[in-house]
Amino acid sequence: MIYDLFYVSEGAILQDDWQLFKSRFPNAQKIENISSFKDIKSKAFTKMFWVVWDDLQVREDFDFSYRSTQWDTQYVHVFKNGNHFNGVCLFPKTTVLSDKEFKFRFYINKKEIDITASDPKKQGSNFDIIFISYHEPNADKNWQALKSRFPRAQRVSNVRGIHQAHIEAAKLAKSEMFWVVDGDAEIVEGFNFDYDDPEKHTVHVWRSRNPINDLEYGYGGVKLLPTQMTIDMDMSKPDMTTSISNQFKPVDQVSNITAFNTDPFNTWKSAFRECVKLASKIIDRQDDSDTEQRLNSWCTEGLEKPYGGDAIRGANEGKYYGIKNRNDIAALKLINNFDWLREQFDGR
Repeated sequence: MIYDLFYVSEGAILQDDWQLFKSRFPNAQKIENISSFKDIKSKAFTKMFWVVWDDLQVREDFDFSYRSTQWDTQYVHVFKNGNHFNGVCLFPKTTVLSDKEFKFRFYINKKEIDITASDPKKQGSNFDIIFISYHEPNADKNWQALKSRFPRAQRVSNVRGIHQAHIEAAKLAKSEMFWVVDGDAEIVEGFNFDYDDPEKHTVHVWRSRNPINDLEYGYGGVKLLPTQMTIDMDMSKPDMTTSISNQFKPVDQVSNITAFNTDPFNTWKSAFRECVKLASKIIDRQDDSDTEQRLNSWCTEGLEKPYGGDAIRGANEGKYYGIKNRNDIAALKLINNFDWLREQFDGR
């Protein structure tokens, strides 16, 4: 690398983005809370220097080896960001910028370089990630795996009640929306928490893969939730996801494997809870044909898988309980009481 390289932010830098950038470009320097161009220029020692903002996703094939010709070293070199010239910049050390030029990244004395160095970063990559766990045997392992890939992730542990745990997660989040990862979720390779242009008042749910019956739908999937609406959610509904907003969007991408089959109780509990919801049809806007197909798979498939018998038993008992109590909201809400679930399991 010929010139100094600075990774800058006008706010708080997302640590996982910075660490990924640093791993690619070890000589890069991080600067936070920039108030003026002088703050950057004073740290540069080369005759020109690169500036990358944290809302840019630098392309894999761009390596900052570009070198300005001698007769162009008086210009700000602006590289393409997607289809527009508003991305990575190469500044001469002699550059003087007004605060307005710096704030809006609009430079009077510039040269546009027809090389695409970056793309606009997807909006979802700026949202907090909250890992919610409640005594899952594999929670610590899943948490460490998540944290190693996405250092900005935070954790909420052992809060009683599904609704209450998500409210605590929302209170921890500082962004207007936040990602939720369940304690038994193993995030698949290629899922990056970077969904583009989410609808701000909508509950977004990704697909997850069921390790017992291989179903892929929203059960146990990663969620993207509106923060304030989660804090204000309607706690009277048995299903947490549909308690937040009347706007719901399933996203057709697998985010994780829901590895709930860790022991007899946790496997039974997961199957029981889901099949109560499916059989009672308490989930708003569910498609009856999809529901019946999923319920049948839960109740019949995967006996040969680890704890498959516990899953099928829990599914059938959940189906019976859901049909029996279809019109009894108080009875249906008991599926969110893990002490009650333990009693049902032990007393079968």
